[in-house]
Amino acid sequence: MAGLFGVYLREGNFRRESLMALFVFFCAWWFKVGRFQWFILLLAVMLVFLMELWNTIIENVVDLVVGQHFDVRAKRIKDMSAGAVLVASAIAVVCGLYVFFPPLWQLVTKWI
Repeated sequence: MAGLFGVYLREGNFRRESLMALFVFFCAWWFKVGRFQWFILLLAVMLVFLMELWNTIIENVVDLVVGQHFDVRAKRIKDMSAGAVLVASAIAVVCGLYVFFPPLWQLVTKWI
């Protein structure tokens, strides 16, 4: 738990992702989505959290190894790690669309 708390305190992205997760869960409650949709949203959020944690771990290990010295390979490693978070976030967006598009579409068509 100390590791998670430390990541939350030191990593702005993790805090922003936590706020977005709360917003997503609020929307799921508001739209009264089903159990399977809740499961999909929970998995998507946990995937993003997991990848952000791994990204933080990798960045810290790379910084520990190279120190203040710039190394192109270290930059590539960090970029790839950040790219993994981006892929996880894209998966979460697709999951969100799967869950929220039908109720949002119904809401929009009622207004039209």
